[in-house]
Amino acid sequence: LVVFMASGFGPAKPFGAGRGRGKRAAEEPAVDTRRARFVRDEHGDLQVIRPGEKHPDDEVPDEEKSEEQLQYEAYLRGKTRGDIAKISGYSDGIDRAAVVDSAYARQAEQKGSDERKFAPARAYNHANKLKHRKQPNSVADTSRADGIQAMNTAMARARDGSDEDGEDDQMSLSMNAVQLANRAMETYNSQISNLVQLDVHGNDLRLPQLERKMRKFLECFGEEIVVQTVQGQVVLKDFDQFRKRYSTVFRESGAQLHADVRKRFYFEAEGSSECDSTFCLDFERHTSLVTPRPGLALDGSMGVLPPRDQDLVVLYAASGGEINSMCIAPDQHNLGGDPTIDQAAIESTEIFGSFRGRLDKLVGGEPLVMHFNSYLE
Repeated sequence: LVVFMASGFGPAKPFGAGRGRGKRAAEEPAVDTRRARFVRDEHGDLQVIRPGEKHPDDEVPDEEKSEEQLQYEAYLRGKTRGDIAKISGYSDGIDRAAVVDSAYARQAEQKGSDERKFAPARAYNHANKLKHRKQPNSVADTSRADGIQAMNTAMARARDGSDEDGEDDQMSLSMNAVQLANRAMETYNSQISNLVQLDVHGNDLRLPQLERKMRKFLECFGEEIVVQTVQGQVVLKDFDQFRKRYSTVFRESGAQLHADVRKRFYFEAEGSSECDSTFCLDFERHTSLVTPRPGLALDGSMGVLPPRDQDLVVLYAASGGEINSMCIAPDQHNLGGDPTIDQAAIESTEIFGSFRGRLDKLVGGEPLVMHFNSYLE
């Protein structure tokens, strides 16, 4: 009995007491192993964000965040919970970036498994050279070359034709504002379809005609051309914008594009004046006019307005055989189209006074001789 008690078979101890298998280790306080982050603020200074501190951008309310930030945060939240929210117009729950990446990965894996382990050297692989040698007599190459040649020939013919107008350079330099405006209007009214016309090679047959029309139209205007409203607001600031805008008009308006001058005032300096500039104030009617959308690209790449009819009052200023500036305003009261409105009635209107004031600034107050013509039947 004494031996039995000494062997440790005494009263039971509570679980976990003393040494042995059931003993639990004492819990130690958790150590924050996160690292500090370094970010730059709005001034470009380096700031330290310690563990537990919030990023300054996290405290910005949603009302002050940009649309791009809100979309990116929505994308991250959707990716975390396993579905993608509507981002960039997609609402089908598909992460297209992940799909593309996985497709490229499968393609690369398949390509790697199909490749031969030992490929012949390219320098001595005569079969590969013959296989990939370009055949000069192939139908595709011949057709493409013929198309390029035909297009170059047509464009060269259009350029040559636009220069052969049969007018002397000295005569062009002596043209006044009325002659230049009439010449530009005649080119403006030449008919070119707005429908694409392709030949067998895929070339647009309208391009030589459009280029020839544009070149003859621009011959009437100087490189310093500026188009403004009568109040002085710039519409087309330089020659490049002027060219892009009217290229879109000629290309998109079609064969129905037409303009008429219904009434005209012509201004010229007196014989003793040193001013060599001439001016004409035209009341114009434009039909089937197509223009770029306001505030967007002038070449029409971002959309155009539907065809419309528009009445305009335009002041042309010319010197040295070129139109150097234009001032425009809408003819809201149909002064040009109403045959009952004569010269005296037009001169008493507010719009004529605005153009006359603009004209006096251009000539510096020098006296001008005025002529009036009405072309209404």
